[in-house]
Amino acid sequence: MKKWILFVLLFPCLHIAFAQNEIQVVKIEQLKKVYTHANDTTYIINFFATWCGPCMQEMPILNQFYEDNKNTSKKLIFVSLDNAGYLKKLPTKLKKIGIKAPVYLLNESSDFSWLPYIDKRWQGSIPATMVVNGNKNVKAFFETPLEKGQLEFYLKKLGL
Repeated sequence: MKKWILFVLLFPCLHIAFAQNEIQVVKIEQLKKVYTHANDTTYIINFFATWCGPCMQEMPILNQFYEDNKNTSKKLIFVSLDNAGYLKKLPTKLKKIGIKAPVYLLNESSDFSWLPYIDKRWQGSIPATMVVNGNKNVKAFFETPLEKGQLEFYLKKLGL
């Protein structure tokens, strides 16, 4: 009986620890290693924050793209720009809207000096989405919310 009570008390803590492990906290150089490969995979990297209304509206649309393209060479990842202190709350927030795609939390300085490492034109507004394909030497950057079908349209225009 005591073991059962201990399990019931500790299970929520185990779940939080597991959920946090699903979201990796990364620096910009670690993040770049995720999407810079010499292969024919097209990486779609979406930058968001949970306090950004348009970001949260766009995420289910992009997550559906992820679900539809799981077994293709198109890989979607989400990158949270939330404060690293938000890591404990982030999994719950994302679970509520059904996010299944990989999520990283970018832990960089708040002065945004890292923006040019993503794209020299990026002014810092979100949501922002970057498309990269190393083999085809394609890189595109969209500093605007994407609506249903828009990502697919852009990928087709880019020959991806």
